[in-house]
Amino acid sequence: MKNAIKEIRFLVHLLSAFWQKQKKLIIISGLVGILSFFCFPKIIRWLVIRQTQRIGIVGRFTTANLPLEIQHLLSDGLTCLAEDGSISPCLAASWEIGNEGREYIFTLKDNIFWQDGKPVKASEINYNFSDVAVEVINDKKIKFILKEPFSPFLVVVSKPVFKKGLLGTGKYKLKSIKRNGQIVEKLNLTPNLTYRFYPTETAARTAFKLGEVDILSQISSPADLENWKRVKITSEVKYNRFVAIFFNTQNQKFTSKSVRQALAYAIKDRWEPKALNSINPNSWAYNSAVKPYEFDLENAKTLLKKSVSEEEGQALTEIELSTVPSLMSVAEAIKSDWEQLGIKTKIKIIFSLDEEFETLLISQDIPPDPDQYNFWHSTQVTNISRYKSPKIDKLLEDGRKTLDQEKRKAMYYDFQKFLIEETPAIFLFHPTVYTISRI
Repeated sequence: MKNAIKEIRFLVHLLSAFWQKQKKLIIISGLVGILSFFCFPKIIRWLVIRQTQRIGIVGRFTTANLPLEIQHLLSDGLTCLAEDGSISPCLAASWEIGNEGREYIFTLKDNIFWQDGKPVKASEINYNFSDVAVEVINDKKIKFILKEPFSPFLVVVSKPVFKKGLLGTGKYKLKSIKRNGQIVEKLNLTPNLTYRFYPTETAARTAFKLGEVDILSQISSPADLENWKRVKITSEVKYNRFVAIFFNTQNQKFTSKSVRQALAYAIKDRWEPKALNSINPNSWAYNSAVKPYEFDLENAKTLLKKSVSEEEGQALTEIELSTVPSLMSVAEAIKSDWEQLGIKTKIKIIFSLDEEFETLLISQDIPPDPDQYNFWHSTQVTNISRYKSPKIDKLLEDGRKTLDQEKRKAMYYDFQKFLIEETPAIFLFHPTVYTISRI
């Protein structure tokens, strides 16, 4: 018992001496340990966030209509689409077109897999076409049977396919998704990529300022972020989009081609690059030799007088120009130009294209294929200008049924030339968008 007490006393003295000698080191080590316990998880989360690319995009999307740039990260289509609209193999190694353009047989590549590791089978290629019959020939071959020839079909099947949900074949895989009802608010992709979606550019810029995202993708204006330090701003011209003034050609004011052309000549050349027509300048079908409608006020006045004599009516004196808030500055410039022509112009801000209009200033996306049947054919409710032309109708009908590209090119050259001559719309410019990055 006495020996045990002696050992305890010796241990106490030893610890006391050690404490007196090393107490500063012990206290510091303890504090570091406590701080590490509470802060380490936060540090790890901070490092993960810093490694993750966080991108903000403006728009309201569901899982069914996510931006194509995101869809292509997640998966592939049967074909791939180049900037000029040309087609190359993607999931499909090859294809055959038969029955005068009514049948398309695709053969899948070897060794292609879904992101769950299972091989891609022809039976799993599902584009949900409502008017196209599908026949699975075997695991590698699939046939699409169309009711009539449709030359843009190879472009249509460049859209990425998904096995279930957003499980695809791409380099990025969906990790998690946050929705508000059907609207997607946030996508987390593996590896290290996050997308957040905002209803307006103002909301997106606020999110950037608060550090919620590190990149804002393709916004129309950097606004006050242009003056921020440690911010990189890059610009890109969107040649697959144009800004134009559409005439309501069913309105009595704009039934005369001379009136429409006069209004086109009256607009000064303020914006670059100028849009000559409704087809992407990079397309194989683009016709650059169309009437450019360069500013010519005297010619505009002459055409306006000509329209009065042709129609035996009153001269145009007043116009209502409808537009969206983001194009207000453009609308103000057009108002100034048209008032120099002697036409009083009233600007009306709209938030829906369902509203009735006289003239409409908006931005329009250009499809990758030169087929513009939906935009200009007289039978289509998506024909914004409501323009009716048997000649344009015939060119659009033939263009989407013809498989030979050179023949199609000739048809679309004529379509562009005739469309610009008739002027159901004034094509202004291809817009510039901005990507803002934190550096």
